[in-house]
Amino acid sequence: MFSISNFKVEIDTTDISAMVTSMNLYESIHGNVKGTIHVEDKINFFDTFFRGLAMTQVTIGYTYFGEYLEIDMYADGVTDQVITKTGKTYNVTLSSLLNLNAAVTRICNSYSGTSNDILTNLWKETHGQNQLLILDTTTASKGKYVVPNISANECMRNVVNTAYDVNKTGMFLYQRLADRGATRFTSIHTMVNTSFAPAGDNFAIRNEEITVDTALGLHGTIGTANKFTLKDYNKDFIAKLAGGMWGQKITEISLDESTNTVHNKREVTDIEITKFALSKKLYNTEVSLFAPESSVTEEIIMNMKYRLFNTNLHVDGVVAIPNIGCGMTVNVNQGGNTISATKTDGTYLVANINHMYHMDDGVMQYSQNIGLVRE
Repeated sequence: MFSISNFKVEIDTTDISAMVTSMNLYESIHGNVKGTIHVEDKINFFDTFFRGLAMTQVTIGYTYFGEYLEIDMYADGVTDQVITKTGKTYNVTLSSLLNLNAAVTRICNSYSGTSNDILTNLWKETHGQNQLLILDTTTASKGKYVVPNISANECMRNVVNTAYDVNKTGMFLYQRLADRGATRFTSIHTMVNTSFAPAGDNFAIRNEEITVDTALGLHGTIGTANKFTLKDYNKDFIAKLAGGMWGQKITEISLDESTNTVHNKREVTDIEITKFALSKKLYNTEVSLFAPESSVTEEIIMNMKYRLFNTNLHVDGVVAIPNIGCGMTVNVNQGGNTISATKTDGTYLVANINHMYHMDDGVMQYSQNIGLVRE
């Protein structure tokens, strides 16, 4: 475990890093960065700077292995406050700057184009020009989206859930801590082909004994851990099979016409479900983003997303890896000898990272818990 330097936590431009004894920042391919800071408050900072309904901005910054990282977030409430004669301790919940606008902005508009085009226009209407959206993948899904005065959160979720690339793989909208507040829109195909290779070779998270040689070479210990836990391996197979994770035959009933369309199974199993198509009268000559063809594709895409999480491996207490982020692939070596070698070694997708910081003897130590998935 290595320490960070130049650590700062500013609330309303006041640096409270001296009061912060621990901090967690969590990133996932399922959404935005969030976190918690634990504060030991002996100057009554809480009563002075936390002002009821006002959203308080928090700026966090530090240097790790020569690279400075800074991210702005909102203080989204205080929990678990304990008051003693010498002061207070409490946790400050941190939320992405994007969460507020996405929750309160209502969208009543119509958009046409690819899923990238529609999401970009929704993004500008919700967040303006200052919040960066990175389109990692070219989307093949396209159509018209008539938005009936719903929240921007729900709008974007609808677009993401139906979007796919030219390889017919689903999309995720998420943030990485290393991107310093930017948001990515990426397909599964792009993710699994994005290897974390800081030195040109695919990086491996490994269970490695610390020796004199590795201890003297600092970079040799980065990415090592001694606790690998296989949380799930093909768990609840029957329920997954019944739910169509490996494919379904879809019978679609049109509400405008007295017709049924049977779409032959395009995956593995022959489990049948029934869906109702959108009315074609809403879109004149244009095709809805949620047209019958898109609806069928959505089922396949959602199944693919679920299958991606069929194997879940957690690695705790990793010696923090600079610049790694969710949506990248890494190799895993859990044992290394003939007894501990396992078929669950190999390449995984980084699904989430819990960045953990803990004050120890005046120095903020940094480690990571990493969640890895694959089919």
